[in-house]
Parts: sequence; C-alpha cells; structure tokens
Amino acid sequence: MRMHRSVLKATSTRMMPRDKTLPKDLQLKKWKIYKGDKVIVTAGKDRGQTGTVAEVSRKTNSVYVRGLKLAFKNVPKTVESPTGKIQKEMAIHVSNLALVDPSTNQPTKVRVGLFTDPDTGVKEKRRYSASSGSVIHKVVDLSYQKSWKDGAFDTEPELVSKVTFQAVPGVPPFPEDVIREIQNRHKKLF
Repeated sequence: MRMHRSVLKATSTRMMPRDKTLPKDLQLKKWKIYKGDKVIVTAGKDRGQTGTVAEVSRKTNSVYVRGLKLAFKNVPKTVESPTGKIQKEMAIHVSNLALVDPSTNQPTKVRVGLFTDPDTGVKEKRRYSASSGSVIHKVVDLSYQKSWKDGAFDTEPELVSKVTFQAVPGVPPFPEDVIREIQNRHKKLF
C-alpha cells in the first residue's frame, strides 16, 4: 500500500532521524560516562577538544557532546531556520571519548569502586580516576527546573503545607469495615 505524500512529509526523517539501535549483544552493559560529564575527544575531527555530555544514547553506544562534531542539516524552511540549514551536534561513539580527570584536566581511564560512608555506613559505587585516584562525581543537571511554571492544575504551596488530618489516639483513620477489607484482601469477605 502506498502512502500519500502528505503522510510521508509528516513522518520525514530529516527532522527526526530513524533510530539505528544496535542488537542487545552489541550494546554496552556498563557505562562510565553520564550526562553532564566533562569529556575529551580522543579520535575524529574534533580530537583533543573538551566538552560536556548533552545526551547519552545507550541503544547506539554513542554520546552527544555540546558544541562538538557539528554538522549542517537540511530541513524545511521555517521561521526558526529561514535558510533551510541548521547546525546540530552529531553522535560520537563512546570509544572515541575519555573522561577528564578533575585534578589534572587530562584524559583518564575510569575505575568504579565501592565506597562506604564512615558516618552512616551507607555503601555506594563511585567513579575514580585511574591515573590520579581522585573521585569523579556525577553531575546533577537541574537546568530544566528554570523553565518550570505553575499551571492551572497545580496545587498552591499554601494548600500543600496545610494540615487537613488530625489523628485522634485510639480511633482508627478509616472505618473498621474498610480496615477489615484491607486486611482480608485475598480472603472471602464476610
């Protein structure tokens, strides 16, 4: 069955390229590069340049780095792109990148070690630089919070903090038949 050209135009791959996912056995199981990390390109036309990771594509084993591997893409002319060309970042394979050591600003290999907090005893995995041994912290990206706006369906902060339930000692919060029904959820009700 042939599709009408208007339908094909709406699903154009020029704006949203097809997802070229790798088979499961070729996808990396363990990742050491995350969004917000500072990386250096070790191979390709941008070799030696540093940037921050904008996006990680685990299905294709590739990473998008802000301001690196820029290419012009032809798109339909719009108000945003009157010439019909836009410059966008292309994917860089993860093997062509190395994390930057925070203490020396040099590319480094990463090892993951278990860290136990001495005060609380909580165990967590941390990334360490193989060359200097310094900790490489994960960057928490909170830039999306700048664009948050309260909408019509959002609850007002005063109403959220208002106490609406006062517990009375000795009185259950639900009627007793509801409590019995919750307790006997998988049994026959009387």
